[in-house]
Amino acid sequence: MIMTDQQIRQAIDKGEIVIDPFDDDQVQPASIDLRVGDEGATIKNKRRVNIKELGVLILEPGDFGVVSVLERIKLGPQFAGRIGLRSKYARKGLIATTGPQIDPGFEGGLTLGLANLTPRAVSIGHKDDILTLEIHRLAEPVKKPYTGPYQNRYGLGPDDLEAIAEGDGMAFSEVLTTLRSLSTNVADLTSQMKTMQWVIPAVLGVGLAIIAIISAFK
Repeated sequence: MIMTDQQIRQAIDKGEIVIDPFDDDQVQPASIDLRVGDEGATIKNKRRVNIKELGVLILEPGDFGVVSVLERIKLGPQFAGRIGLRSKYARKGLIATTGPQIDPGFEGGLTLGLANLTPRAVSIGHKDDILTLEIHRLAEPVKKPYTGPYQNRYGLGPDDLEAIAEGDGMAFSEVLTTLRSLSTNVADLTSQMKTMQWVIPAVLGVGLAIIAIISAFK
C-alpha cells in the first residue's frame, strides 16, 4: 500500500521512518521529495565537486555523473521505498540510472546516477528537488531487513569516484560526439553516392556515343 501524506507524517513522528533533514513542505499527496546533496562528480570533470560550495553541478551534453542526495533515509522492516526522477529533470532529458527500490531496513544516504542524453548542458542546483520517494507499507515486517554494502553509507563512496575518475574507454559525451561525426560522414557519403549514380551513367553514355561515332567513320 502506498502511504498518503498523513500516513508518512505519522510514521515519521513515531520513528518508524526517518527522513533527515525533514521539511514538511517536501511532503506531497502520496510521496516525499528528496533534494540534491552536497557533492557530485561527472565523467568530464573526473573529480569530486562540492555542490554546496558552488551551488550547482553542471552535467554537460552526453555526460554521466553521480550526485549525493541530501536526506538520510531509514526505513523500518515494514516499509519499502520506490524512487523516481522528478519530471522537471526528466523533461530536460536526464535519465536516472539508480535502482528504483529502497529495501526494508535500509539506513543511509542515496547516490543518484544521472545521464544527460541531450545536446544541452543541464544544471543541477544544490538542495533542488530531484527525486520523488513513494513509501509502501508492507502487509507484515520482513524477516530479513536490508544489510547490504550500502547500509549506513553517506555521500559518494570510493567506488562511485573510482568509476568516474578511473573509468576506461570514452566518456559518454565523447561517444555521442563520435556518433554525430559518423552520422555526418555517412550523410556526406550517401550524398556523394547519389551524385555518382547520375554522373557514372552520364559518363558511360557519352563514352558509348563517342565509340559509336568513331565506329561509323571506319
